[in-house]
Amino acid sequence: MTERVARLRQRSLDTRPSLSTERAELLTAFYRHAPAVPLPVLRALSFQHLMEHKALCILPDELIVGERGPGPKATPTYPELCCHTI
Repeated sequence: MTERVARLRQRSLDTRPSLSTERAELLTAFYRHAPAVPLPVLRALSFQHLMEHKALCILPDELIVGERGPGPKATPTYPELCCHTI
């Protein structure tokens, strides 16, 4: 195992899973001031808002970057799909 892989493995083992409210907060802020447009357009605009404001997580040693949440093992909520994710 290379040193880089060992560091990635250790980071994965040491990081505690968490729940991220970032997506829910961004969508709530968007829908509070959303324009009166057809639902498909509204969903597209909400996706655009998410992509423009979501935090990017790029950590050292990664060759393939990106996480679902703002940090490693941070799981986002999807309030637009199911109320059980809140």
